[in-house]
Amino acid sequence: IQSIADTLIRIQQRKQKSHSNFQESSLNHPWPERCTLRGLLTHCADIQSLPEREDLYSLNVYCNQNHPQGKDQRDKLISLSETSGAALYGDYIIREKRNWVDLFYDFDAVRWEGSGTSGDVALMTISHLLTILPSIAPRHFSIASSPSYMVRQTAALESKEGFDVELCVAIVDHILERNGAVYIAGGSKMARAVREEIVEALGSVLEGGEGDAKKLLNKLKRKGMFSIEAWS
Repeated sequence: IQSIADTLIRIQQRKQKSHSNFQESSLNHPWPERCTLRGLLTHCADIQSLPEREDLYSLNVYCNQNHPQGKDQRDKLISLSETSGAALYGDYIIREKRNWVDLFYDFDAVRWEGSGTSGDVALMTISHLLTILPSIAPRHFSIASSPSYMVRQTAALESKEGFDVELCVAIVDHILERNGAVYIAGGSKMARAVREEIVEALGSVLEGGEGDAKKLLNKLKRKGMFSIEAWS
């Protein structure tokens, strides 16, 4: 896996039609469309979280039986995932707080894509990895943050007749060029002002002006990439 850590990968998310309004919605986490595996695991995936039992079961098919502990590791993954193995799971994962990093270290019989010929053993692919790894939860206390890239400060607030928000030009690049997500949290007046500034900033560069800017934010909202948490 180290051999492809810094190789640029493209991620295409699966879509489904909503039964209520037939709008497309993402089936999985809002991963970036382009990134390196190192960047994905460093800034996007929550590899410090504890694996669920069903995740452990899904890994057993990737254990190389030619590995010295391959069969034992496969059997242990299955045992950890079973209802009868709840106590084992509690001791091994919960009590010891073993995260995804610990798991892949302990179960080194798992074979990865690019590790050579698979024989009768399936190879763990990046696609499958993304279906089981949880994404890092967005920080709702930030004015703007992205689960897809390192958080950069994109807004500055000044007090002037309530809230006067000066939005940096970086927000446009953050949304349009980097496929970044935006999360706003705070008082209702501030949140409304921030949204208006974002619309104005995007409208200044989009061909359709503020109309296209509002459509873009609505699209991002449906994808879970634009959210406002406001209070009185």
